[in-house]
Amino acid sequence: MARLHCCVVLALTVVLALCADALKFELPSAPPGGVRRCVKQYILADTLVVGHYEVGPDNNGGQRVDVEIFDDAPVASKYYHKNSVGDSSQKFTFNTHETANIHYCFTNTNTNQGYHESAGHKRTIALHVDTGAEAEDYSETKKNLEPMEQELYRLERISKQLTEEMDMLKADEEKMRDVNESTNSRVALLSTLSIIVLVGAAGWQLYYLRSFFRSKKIL
Repeated sequence: MARLHCCVVLALTVVLALCADALKFELPSAPPGGVRRCVKQYILADTLVVGHYEVGPDNNGGQRVDVEIFDDAPVASKYYHKNSVGDSSQKFTFNTHETANIHYCFTNTNTNQGYHESAGHKRTIALHVDTGAEAEDYSETKKNLEPMEQELYRLERISKQLTEEMDMLKADEEKMRDVNESTNSRVALLSTLSIIVLVGAAGWQLYYLRSFFRSKKIL
């Protein structure tokens, strides 16, 4: 029973992960410069990314969609770029270079001289992305396995990948906690030193004023 429960939880996790990687939205257009929309996804270094996107038909005419995929690492990498995408489905495949956010950007530029904002010029964008274990084609790499065995192997790889990602997030959380604790300690030390300095300065002022008044025989 416990094993069945674990399998159900794992299956739901996989389904949610797959749903999160599929997206569909409408992208309006504008004259030169266009309207740019980006979707970002945090992906670990050296991870296989396989995806496809589809741009809907241009019902108003004069709309040009450009696609660009890049990361925001300190040394940024550009993985894909295509101008004037047609109405057909397009695929992309790459391996990430650094652990960073991957940006999938779509720009819709309207070149129609009769463009008017109220006309509602827009195109539909559909994007689907698979990463890591989900992106691998086990029918090719594991030909010796039965379909059911391939699926079980895929689920095992996905669960391992999720565990590794959770471990990395945990490590990042621990680093952030250490930084926060170090910062709090320094702030506490600085506050203590500030109080000591203020008390010392106040004491010195009282001593100076007392000495001054005594020298003037006021006290």
